[in-house]
Amino acid sequence: MNFLYTTGLFFLLIWTFSFVLIGETLTYAGAITLDTIVVTAAKNDTDEKNIEAETLKTHKIVDLAEILSNEMIEATMIRKSGYGNEVSLRGFGKSDLRVLVDNGIIEGACGSRKDPSLSHINMLTVDKIEVREGAFDVTKAGALGGSINVITRKTEKEFLGEILTKAGSYDFLSSGFYTTGGNEKIQGLIGYNYSESDQYEDGDGNKLYKFAPAGRPYNSKGKNMQAFEKNDVWGKLQFTPAENQTILFSYAYGEADDIMTPRAGMDIDSEKTYMGRADYFITGPGNFSDELTLSLYQNRVEHEPFDKYRELAGNPPFHRHNEVKSTITGLKIENKKSAGFARFTYGIDAYKHNWKGNMYRDDTGANMDDELIPNVNTYDLGLYIKADKNYDTLSLSAGFRYDHFESKADEDLKQSIAVTSTNRNNDDLFSGYLSAEYYLADNALIFAGIGQSIRTPTAVERYFQSPSPFFHGNPDLDATKNREFDLGFQLSGRKFSFKTKAFYSDLKDYIYQQGKQTYDSHQTWTNIDAHIYGADVKIIVDIISDFSIETAAAWQRGRKDSTPEYNTDNDLAEVPPLKTKLALHYDTPALFGTLEWIHSENADNVDTDAGEKALSGWDLVNFRAGWNYKMFTLNVGVENIFDKHYAVANSYEWDVVSGSGANPAIIYEPGRFFYASLSFQF
Repeated sequence: MNFLYTTGLFFLLIWTFSFVLIGETLTYAGAITLDTIVVTAAKNDTDEKNIEAETLKTHKIVDLAEILSNEMIEATMIRKSGYGNEVSLRGFGKSDLRVLVDNGIIEGACGSRKDPSLSHINMLTVDKIEVREGAFDVTKAGALGGSINVITRKTEKEFLGEILTKAGSYDFLSSGFYTTGGNEKIQGLIGYNYSESDQYEDGDGNKLYKFAPAGRPYNSKGKNMQAFEKNDVWGKLQFTPAENQTILFSYAYGEADDIMTPRAGMDIDSEKTYMGRADYFITGPGNFSDELTLSLYQNRVEHEPFDKYRELAGNPPFHRHNEVKSTITGLKIENKKSAGFARFTYGIDAYKHNWKGNMYRDDTGANMDDELIPNVNTYDLGLYIKADKNYDTLSLSAGFRYDHFESKADEDLKQSIAVTSTNRNNDDLFSGYLSAEYYLADNALIFAGIGQSIRTPTAVERYFQSPSPFFHGNPDLDATKNREFDLGFQLSGRKFSFKTKAFYSDLKDYIYQQGKQTYDSHQTWTNIDAHIYGADVKIIVDIISDFSIETAAAWQRGRKDSTPEYNTDNDLAEVPPLKTKLALHYDTPALFGTLEWIHSENADNVDTDAGEKALSGWDLVNFRAGWNYKMFTLNVGVENIFDKHYAVANSYEWDVVSGSGANPAIIYEPGRFFYASLSFQF
């Protein structure tokens, strides 16, 4: 069945492309618009995709990772719970993707990644999400396989705002508002959102609690706990002291309680997020600048997991909790200047990341592990420059970046056996790229790029210390280098758009887990060599009236060139299989809707030695629609219409904090999920 489906979709893609090619010529200049995702057709931007706020409202919106996975054929979600999930792009996920808010780095605090970066961002704050793939952006530190930059809403002079309420299956509720206004000199914005949900059930009727590891199953209270409850509040204040100057202050606070994380051995008692920043923008300050930006930010996460909702089925025979803090303080100065031969963007960025935490016994209150997260400070200083040059039919872009990175653990590394016990590391790293776009005609171009991106080991990978079952970091880890080549073709017409892209990433010193799958073995991280390659294609065709058809497919494969100790499987972990999409869109100013069929092949090329499991292929049918009437917008939808039982992806990462071993649980997706939202814009 999977073979027949894949073959049929392939011929459908060819038929669709042939059909539109007969009636179009290469001399027509058309804009490429894929529903509400804009694939930027401006020169030097073929590797960036923007997902607008209006698109987010049409979805279920429990988690931003779900939206990216639904909207982008190249993206795949790694399910961890009802809230707080990971996303990967073309096989790059977790620390190999850089997540930012308004260009400021944000990272979760959990050593087991129970709080991925995207989980700290509320949907109502979002203006758009900028997604960049590949090694072709020197303005962001550590973007090995790409970046996800969430741009928040701007203040406005006019008094306006929105009230949005969304509800769905399993008692999901989200309700909030924002409002903004001011004058020429001062503007403000304020917003608030509350969201909660009970445990969902998968297509076979299994509630979330049933996916917990055998060593820490849920007790009677845990089996009936909510999936999450969250409050978010945010605000902005903007001053315009002169016509060419803007000063902006932003702050956001989020607090979540009793977040269920069945994949790990502990849930989250409390989680608080503090995001503050100040920006100073100057337009035309002098002969050496067209636009100057100075930014200062601090993003802090306070994360407190606990296991009081779990049975004490295994060691240790007592309940415990952690208190962990992750604080990133950053500075960025960027200047843009158009010279006679190119447009230059250059700058300096720096950040300090402090990560610390302890583990406590609940029965005595004693600190049972004060070196679990050994108060790590990491520093990065980066210098970058890029140049863009446009000719009549050719566009060139080149960039270069230098990073000096330092990291230090202020406590002993008692568990780092068989590796250097040093608690200080320095790295001097270089990255850069060269890309080109050539217009065959006004509406057809080919593009290619070659580049190197880097990312340094995280504090977890280098310094984490857990005495049981002996998870620990490896201070000797080297930074990973992604040496990537991309090649693509893009064509647009009056009633169609076509884009295809292929890539090859050679990964030097790729950071990977290693360790025997036994309780008393030391498990750590190591460097290997590997490669990931793949391709994607997307076609949009206007058919009749306001209807269009979208067909898309993405495929990637990851292989090891060297293997870690105790692992002889040549497949690279967490690389998803072929994913395809067939969708019918209807779009008018008043009414709009989408009926889509998403398919995934069997996940057979998995790293079984790292604990991954083969997953069956799946087919998913979703429907969503909306109606605009004056100041109101009604959205309705249903995901997984046929109530299928399926799992999207593996995750081979260990639960290093609570020690669930090298075979993490797989969380299956929700069953049939109905939802509706009502928005009032004023």
